[in-house]
Order: sequence, then structure tokens, then C-alpha cells
Amino acid sequence: MQRLISYGYKNKIILTLGILVLLFIVSILSFNSFKTNNSLKIKEEKQLKVGYIPYYDITSKDTSNQQIKGFLVDLLKKVAENLDIEKVEFYETDWQNFGIGLKNHKYDLSIAGTFKTPERERIVAFTDPIFYLGNGALVKKDDYRFNSIQDFNQPGITLAVVIGEQGYEYAKKYLTKAKLKVITGPDLSNAMLEVQTGRADAALSDQYIIKRYTSKHTNTKDALEKNPYFVLPICWATRQEDKEWLQTLNQELRKLKDSGWIEQLQKQYSQIPFAKQ
Repeated sequence: MQRLISYGYKNKIILTLGILVLLFIVSILSFNSFKTNNSLKIKEEKQLKVGYIPYYDITSKDTSNQQIKGFLVDLLKKVAENLDIEKVEFYETDWQNFGIGLKNHKYDLSIAGTFKTPERERIVAFTDPIFYLGNGALVKKDDYRFNSIQDFNQPGITLAVVIGEQGYEYAKKYLTKAKLKVITGPDLSNAMLEVQTGRADAALSDQYIIKRYTSKHTNTKDALEKNPYFVLPICWATRQEDKEWLQTLNQELRKLKDSGWIEQLQKQYSQIPFAKQ
């Protein structure tokens, strides 16, 4: 009798374990199916949720009508038109959190003008390069101490950087002797204010932001105007698992590049210092 009970008990354990394994396999398959179908959902529903960061002529919100506009927005509209996407919803984010918005499915594409860097590639997948920008350092116009990026890597030098932006990542890794004054939020020009007010020796940013700032504040300059420390690709970003969606975007971008459409669009935004690769 005891043997029969023991045998029956073992069968129950085996059956329970089998059910648990089956449920685990089903959940994994369902999750993978969700990841795959998420890319197709955009085309089927003809709707696209897009994250953007306020970035002047590259991406910005028109306060008069609340419309999102800019170079990358015009490019997005052309891609959406080619893919038969009828509705685009925009969500504002910042340099620190644009990848989190993707991972949390708040939006399916970030068109923020983000540099493709190894640090960011750990979180998101990037499209092929759309254009290139150099990076520089804003200083006071009468400051002649700096001629290369390594000149800033000294004790007693304070660098203003915006958290999550490329200059912040670079300074943390390569300019370890300098003191960092870290600024939060999406507005890159806030780092420039630290130089303007004397709270920092220099502000690191891309040369587009610096060019805009120096044109309005003639007592400042880009110390690295002729010697940018990085020329990096600006790319859009997707979730890493959305491989089919990423492939679709790259195909569309290549078509527009090969046809000369992107080059023509760049001519309409001459204020952006598009760098050569």
C-alpha cells in the first residue's frame, strides 16, 4: 500500500513538473511572438509612436501651433509616407531617458538627433547614419588655453556637460582629471550658460549647438572649431529586438540617400553644420 502511495506521489510530482515546463515554454514562445509582431504592428495599424528631443532646427516644437518640426521630422514624414503610415504621435524625451522610452514601449522609434556611441548601443539599436556632426568646446572668446580636447583634461578645469549627451559620456571616460558640472534636462544650451556666467571653464557639446550659441553670444567661441574631437554619426534608434523594423527603416533611409532626397533636404537646413564622413 505504501509503495502504491509513493508511486502515485512521484507521478504527481512528474506531472506537475511537466506542466510547469510546458507553461514556461509557452510563455517564452508568446514573448518572442510579441517581440516579432510588435514590428509588424506598425505597418498593419498604419500608426507610429515617435520619441523626440527638442534640438532646434533638427527637432523642435512650434509653440504657435504645437506642431513638431525640423530636419529629422521632415525626413520622418517622408519615410512614413513611403511606408503608408497615416498617423504619427510624438512624445518628448531627453538625452538621459530616450532609450528607456523605447524599452518601455512608450514609442517605437526615437528620431532624436543622437550620436551612435558604444554606451548607447548597449540599450538601443541604431539605424544607419543619417548625417554626421563634429563635437567642440565652448569657452570665453578671450580664453586661449585650449587647442585640443586633451587640453581640458587638467585639475582645476571645470567642464559643463548635459547628462546623457555625448560630451558627458566622453568626459566621464577620457577627461577624468577635470571637474564635471553635470546639467540635467534636454536643453544643451544650458551647459553653455555655465561658461557664460563663469561657473565653468568650458562646455562640451556638438558643433551645431555651439555654433548657434556663439552666433548669439559673441563673447564666446568654439575652442575646437577647426579641430573637433569627434565626428560622429547621427542616427535614429529602435528597440534592440525590433530587427525587422530596424531593417525596414534602413532600407527606406538608403533609398532616400541614394536618390539624393536627403541631400536636397540638407540644403534647406544650411544652418546645421553637416560634417563630412
